[in-house]
Amino acid sequence: MSSMKISAISDVHVKTPGDEADHLLNHFLDHPEVRSSQHVLLLGDIFDLMTGQHDEYLRDYGHLFRKMDDLVKMGIKVHFFEGNHDVNLQKLFLKIWPNEEVTSQLSPEIQEWDGKTYYFSHGDEHEIHNQSYQRYKKFINSRPLHFVANYLMPYSVLKFVGERASLRSRKKGSKTFNYESVREKFREGVSQVTGGKYNFVLGGHSHVKDEFVMEGGKAIYLNNGYALRTKTFILINQHQHSFVPLG
Repeated sequence: MSSMKISAISDVHVKTPGDEADHLLNHFLDHPEVRSSQHVLLLGDIFDLMTGQHDEYLRDYGHLFRKMDDLVKMGIKVHFFEGNHDVNLQKLFLKIWPNEEVTSQLSPEIQEWDGKTYYFSHGDEHEIHNQSYQRYKKFINSRPLHFVANYLMPYSVLKFVGERASLRSRKKGSKTFNYESVREKFREGVSQVTGGKYNFVLGGHSHVKDEFVMEGGKAIYLNNGYALRTKTFILINQHQHSFVPLG
């Protein structure tokens, strides 16, 4: 790994062990480009519903956590960013990685390599016009909700809620989802939030794949979109980006 290489994916939404999203995430974690990266970014909503320190998550998704741990043991830095579907995971991650080899990050991360600056996050802070969502995100990250998720809410209830939410989502469908409108709103949000200060801005959340050069031409925003639809991941090698297929 003599050159800087970054692999990133978001919005996989693994709902149940062994589902299509689970297989896609397995494929990502096993991909040769990923396993030869220096940094692997899991940019939120990797799981469709995961919250709290429930041991059942270790049982149901142990195969995925073991693959992340394999990357760590290879010397790869794994960055996990909480989304709005996988939240309050700090205590769960400490059960797996007591020395904080992988942490569940709440805030954007800024890095500089070889004179290039990078901004990583789930990307929901770019949804600047949706104030109800911003209030909701603040609520689910509040201390009372952390306590409920970790100590009061049984896993069986969380599983039931997640299954019902997934069913409603499938029934609703995506006919009313306006990709162009969402893309434009997120481009505006990214521009305002990051101000073109970073060479690369990587995020997710919108479910819309995008590659947007900001005003001035020195900053680029990359979003892999909803992984089950795009079946790609972001690869940055020597500061050159591409979308790599996940067949």
